[in-house]
Amino acid sequence: MMKKRWTVIASAVVITLIFFYLFHEVFINNVSRYETQTALESTVQDTVDVKAFIVRDEEYISGNQQETVVPLVPDGQRVASGDAVARVCKSEKDAANYSELLADRAMLERYTDLSTQTELNALDIEKLNREIDERFTEILRLAGHSDYTGLNGRVADLEDKLASKQVVSTGSIDLSGRMAALKSRISELETMNIGTRDVEAPGSGYYISNTDGYENTLKYDDIENITVSKVLDALDAKPSQAPDNLGKIVGSYKWYIAAVVDSKYSSQFENGKSFKINIPRYGLENVPVQVHYSCKAEDGKMAVVFSCNLMDEVYANMRVENIEIVMKEYTGYKISSAALRSEKNSKNEDISVVYVIRSSIMNVRKVEIVADKGDYVIVSENTQKDGSFKPVSLYDEVIVKGRDLEDGKSVY
Repeated sequence: MMKKRWTVIASAVVITLIFFYLFHEVFINNVSRYETQTALESTVQDTVDVKAFIVRDEEYISGNQQETVVPLVPDGQRVASGDAVARVCKSEKDAANYSELLADRAMLERYTDLSTQTELNALDIEKLNREIDERFTEILRLAGHSDYTGLNGRVADLEDKLASKQVVSTGSIDLSGRMAALKSRISELETMNIGTRDVEAPGSGYYISNTDGYENTLKYDDIENITVSKVLDALDAKPSQAPDNLGKIVGSYKWYIAAVVDSKYSSQFENGKSFKINIPRYGLENVPVQVHYSCKAEDGKMAVVFSCNLMDEVYANMRVENIEIVMKEYTGYKISSAALRSEKNSKNEDISVVYVIRSSIMNVRKVEIVADKGDYVIVSENTQKDGSFKPVSLYDEVIVKGRDLEDGKSVY
């Protein structure tokens, strides 16, 4: 009896082990041996990395550098001749107090606007959430590139959006305590009677609050006489001691980017041709520029000057920058190079294919490679059917790892 019971137990254990083995082999192991990657649209670029020197039409705003400047408008903002662009104070302490006064007044105005908001339409919540996500992502992106230019303004904008969301959620927002504290501090600062005087723009253009000593390194009006030597000298130059000034005005909307490239690209830099450039330091991509001028090659190098008319606080403060000139762009499906296989079509021609999994069935798909980037390729989105070979499609699950690949085979 005891022997019979142990026989039953042993049989049950064996059956259980067999079941788990079959389950592992047929389901788990069989599925896991096929590693896939989703075919998604992607754009990649062929770029040339160079160091560039920024040239602007810059005019100093004369003044006494011993005075402390408090800008009234952000760098890169368009101003008219005679506009008050800054105020100067006799000491750094006065300037700090005056800057605080301006900031507190602006903050009080923000809080006043927020506190008087009526309840927003509940349908706005989706839009608000999207805008909050966008603002927050932008702050993280800039911080990731160590670009803190204008960060306070972006944080304030995010705070406004969050406050608006609170109005949507609760119907009101209580800022009375903060407003009372601001009013008290503003009153205290105003009683100091801080002595200031206005700084006026000497001409119309874009205001920049600082100078870097590179203003006269390459002459704006002489840009079409640029040479390889002049650009290289500018890139190696040390900033000069700027004269007494309180900032500068960029008179022309057009500014230039001067760089030196290998002369093998000379035929591609035709005057007037449009390009895109990336400026990694600031996380800027696909900045539109045009070839303004290019010179004859010197010792296998040539100077090229791009023009650009974008202007804001970031562009206003660039000078010597590492840039990427986009020479070519490819858009298509990004696929791992490990997924590529070779097959013969109906004409006995070699074609590139991948295997995809659809509804647990393996299918072969034709691909046309438009860019080989080593670990991955970009394949055309417009590949045509070739006999029995259908083209790969967006969101296909492409097999990048696995053996015994066969069209029509079940993965189970």
